[in-house]
Amino acid sequence: MKRYTAYFIMTLVLGALSSCNKWLDVQPKTELKQDELFSSEQGFTEALVGAYVSMTSPATYGRELTFGALSVMASDYSVNSSSEQAIQSLKPIEGFDYEKNQLKLIIDKIWLQQYNTIAQLNALLENIDGKKEVFTGNNYAMVKGEALALRAYIHFDLMRMFAPAYPQVDNQKYLPYVTIYGTSSSQMLPVNDFTEKLMKDINEAEQLLKDDRVNVFGQADRKIKMNILALRGLKARFYLYVGNTEEAFKSAQEVIDAKQIFLRPENADINLDRTIHSEHLFSLFSDQFEQRVFNLLTPEPGLFASVPYYFTEENKLTNTIFNNQSTDIRFKAPAMLSYQGHLTPHKFIYEDLPSTTLNAQKYYIPLMKLSEMYYIAAESASTPEEGLSFLNKVIVNRGLLPLSTAVDLQEELRKEYRKEFFSEGQFFYFYKRLGIKRIVDSPVIEMLKETYVFPLPEDEKIYGGR
Repeated sequence: MKRYTAYFIMTLVLGALSSCNKWLDVQPKTELKQDELFSSEQGFTEALVGAYVSMTSPATYGRELTFGALSVMASDYSVNSSSEQAIQSLKPIEGFDYEKNQLKLIIDKIWLQQYNTIAQLNALLENIDGKKEVFTGNNYAMVKGEALALRAYIHFDLMRMFAPAYPQVDNQKYLPYVTIYGTSSSQMLPVNDFTEKLMKDINEAEQLLKDDRVNVFGQADRKIKMNILALRGLKARFYLYVGNTEEAFKSAQEVIDAKQIFLRPENADINLDRTIHSEHLFSLFSDQFEQRVFNLLTPEPGLFASVPYYFTEENKLTNTIFNNQSTDIRFKAPAMLSYQGHLTPHKFIYEDLPSTTLNAQKYYIPLMKLSEMYYIAAESASTPEEGLSFLNKVIVNRGLLPLSTAVDLQEELRKEYRKEFFSEGQFFYFYKRLGIKRIVDSPVIEMLKETYVFPLPEDEKIYGGR
């Protein structure tokens, strides 16, 4: 990783200055580093690892796009009851007050960090076809396939934040799909043109990763890489988002039927696997993530009456989110533990276990899980009865009784998304995709089309000519 830092620290600087003329002053040095980096298979692998590490930044999946801003927007927390500092910082986020600097700064960093990571991927992709000879076995296809899949994944999340939900798309140009590493500004695109480029990356990546296998005994953990099942999960996510339920169902079913990743055994102890990593299709690994969550979701040590930064009142957790379901493995210990007088989410935290505990599945940031494929299949199934059968498989697996055919399937899916993805960031996208006018527990009385769309950073407007 030291070698990665030496090569790519300039890339990170360039990303921050990409709108300014100063970029030109340092580019030649970076190109020399690229020539050295992309001269071997190991160099390409290190560059790809660097992109994964970049994604763990607190500006994106290491905080704001998981347990941070997106979870605040989905009203996972009780902001008014949080610490005094948190109330000042989180109220503008919870209220979608884009004029406040607290939220502006977060959105600016999201945009910058996401396109920073994309720049790293583009540098790799621009060099890889000319260096096929340095790869052994199937590694060229794997590295390029992962890079394309990651580029699509990140662009898709940018679209879900900075453009309107798909049923409300228009011809307005919202954001660029960047495929070139360089100083020139990429063209802003309407959503339809953006999605064409996104699907091109997905389809090419799928061909390159067609021989990929996940959960092979003795093989390194492919779930912390953008593997073939994660790519097909992304397809299911994408097709559902754009309203193509037939293709969404097909892609979700394909992941389920691959029988490489399974729902957890119903009697399995999740004490060592609190995010159910065994079900992850794609997650990031960061040995800093647990401590970051602990610092923000637990009270300050030694202060019994202190309130965590991200705090959810016990009544809200018990009655509103988890509906008093004491058998739900996502709610009962160790997923929720009492810490210094507060009921605290522990799905990312293992501090209650002895430091000598072996095999604890720490440090994983879940970005896509098998349960979501069942939810997508449930929503896009051809009949409500078929849809309910998919939903019930997850519900029973989580320790609950199956639902009857009399329920409102869409409403039950909303409840499940909130429980399953509590403090993971995905629930916000559920609301936006469906254009739901009221986020439960939100202070915003009515969510408009414009409310769901993040504004472009000011620097992007000024220096990027947007």
